Amino acid sequence: MELSKESMERLEGVDSRLKAVVLKCAEDCPFPFNVSEGLRTEERQLEMYKLGKSKTLQSKHLDGLAVDLYPLTMDRKKVDWDGFGRLADLMFKAADAVGARIVWGGNWKRFVDKPHFELSF
Repeated sequence: MELSKESMERLEGVDSRLKAVVLKCAEDCPFPFNVSEGLRTEERQLEMYKLGKSKTLQSKHLDGLAVDLYPLTMDRKKVDWDGFGRLADLMFKAADAVGARIVWGGNWKRFVDKPHFELSF
């Protein structure tokens, strides 16, 4: 599935290894998804923290090492809330294919963050 222009723009500033994973995933993905956030400013991170959408002020988004992705319905009009597991499986396969290691926020125990993917070192 091809990423939208907006999703491509949101990958600007994201580490090239993570960007390669997202692009490989999009290439192999049978359903659409969007990139809602990549690189964040400190101000945006503080906003996300205050909204309870992040539990840290030291997010990997600040260094371009994380992205938030949302699976979409085939018409691209709604989030497919049941599609996060399938998207995560495809992201892990894409990471293997490009030789990167990632962590999925959907696997976290204290704060489950299904849209969140970050590089692992």
